[in-house]
Amino acid sequence: MNIVVAGMGPVGEACWTALNIAYGGSDKINIYKDDPYKGFNYEPVEGIKVDAVVVCVATPQDPDTGRCVTQNVEDVFEKYKGAKFLIKSTIDCLWLNEIADQHRTFFRSSFTMSPEFLRGTTGADPIVDFLDQEFAIYGGDDCRFWDELFKPALEKLTEVRYISLEQATFAKYLENCFLATKVTFFNEMFNVFNSLGFEGFDSMVDAITLDKRIGKSHTQVPGPDGSFGWGGHCFPKDTSAMYTMSDGKAELLGRVIDINEKHRRRLVDREFSDG
Repeated sequence: MNIVVAGMGPVGEACWTALNIAYGGSDKINIYKDDPYKGFNYEPVEGIKVDAVVVCVATPQDPDTGRCVTQNVEDVFEKYKGAKFLIKSTIDCLWLNEIADQHRTFFRSSFTMSPEFLRGTTGADPIVDFLDQEFAIYGGDDCRFWDELFKPALEKLTEVRYISLEQATFAKYLENCFLATKVTFFNEMFNVFNSLGFEGFDSMVDAITLDKRIGKSHTQVPGPDGSFGWGGHCFPKDTSAMYTMSDGKAELLGRVIDINEKHRRRLVDREFSDG
């Protein structure tokens, strides 16, 4: 079997590492890198079939529409027609359904979405995060194939769910939008707590997060990057895409985005006033 990992950013490197842990040295499974921007330009060889492709290419935000630019993903689909595709890139649910139907009909490709939730926090190691994952979601055509392919490298994996293609694609947006909202909520409470003249916000949060319904993640104010609110690569892009797709129906999310812009300016404003 010939497997290509397309896109060698943090997610691609993590997938590549996991597959090599599971199958490195195997005479039955070959794993190739494909990322021309990083010097890995794998070209399909005539007579040698690429059976499966893990799609980890970048899908930057369109500044005009707020949605993902899908050209890199389309290029991978076109290059490896007829393969099984595992999509790790974040993409629009409606777009994926449409293009998947076209490729199934004309090229007999199969499409599975597995949303990736690697941490974007300072100091996080994406490879360690990937290998230590405790749950996985697969949606679409060949969930069991991909689950079984990665499982040998994922020793801590205990929960796996097979769902539909659109459910899995939407799930990526939903989780990041929820976590962004959680960050915004704790930033708001930080403001209220301090405005009342109280001290020790971190100690108070540490106490309430003993309740597993709340959990410790995404409660730190300021965040790991030293700023208020949320930033990074995924949250701004995914919240924007979800709000755009909702056509204004996600009213709470729209307010979260607006409030976060105020939180993100706080550190800058403080530094400017101090200078």
